[in-house]
Amino acid sequence: MTVLYQVSPVKSHLNNDGQTKYLARATKRKIADLAMISRMMSKRSTLNAADITAVLTSLAEIVPELLLDNYTVHLPPLGIFSLSIKSEVLNTPEEVNRSSIKEVKIQFLADKAIVNELKGVELEKV
Repeated sequence: MTVLYQVSPVKSHLNNDGQTKYLARATKRKIADLAMISRMMSKRSTLNAADITAVLTSLAEIVPELLLDNYTVHLPPLGIFSLSIKSEVLNTPEEVNRSSIKEVKIQFLADKAIVNELKGVELEKV
């Protein structure tokens, strides 16, 4: 399997010389939807695609519920889901409050097994 990439221009916010730089970005990605994943998992297990769809749908409902209840969700060997907060940087602890929080995001950290699977990736420039 090969990961396709393209060259994209970027301007650095750290460098004010106005010079355009270039980097590689993954491109031409396809979407694996719930039905496709359920069929693939069904072929590798004793469960049918409908059962797997039901389990994945339930998981998608439970993970946000747990995150909002202040849990970090670890699903080995997949990885860890957690919430992160983006906040203003202020001068004193007293200034930091709910209004200083600008964004709450979900983060995913892949387990080592998955990270190791990706180490030998083949890349192709398009």
